[in-house]
Amino acid sequence: MNAWFDRYLKSLEAGDTVLSPEEAKLVLELAGEAAHTSGARQFAPLAAYLAGREAAGQSRDGRVRVLEQAKLAAGAAGSAGEDLELD
Repeated sequence: MNAWFDRYLKSLEAGDTVLSPEEAKLVLELAGEAAHTSGARQFAPLAAYLAGREAAGQSRDGRVRVLEQAKLAAGAAGSAGEDLELD
C-alpha cells in the first residue's frame, strides 16, 4: 500500500500480507463508525482488531465482506454508555 506499511509488515514478519486500498478504506471507516457511534475513541482500534481476527484467513472478497459487516455492526451497536473494564 505504501512504504511505511511495507516496512511495518516486514518488521512483523507478516509474510505475504497485503492491505488493499479497499480494505484500508473499510478499516478506517469501521474505526470512525466505532468511535463515533460508541462515543469512545478507544473502541475504534479494538473494533478494528476484532474485525481483523474475523477476517483472517479469508479470501480478499471474504475480508471485504467481513469489514463491510463490521462497519454496519459498529453503527448498530449504539452508544457504549460505559468505560472499558481493563483493570
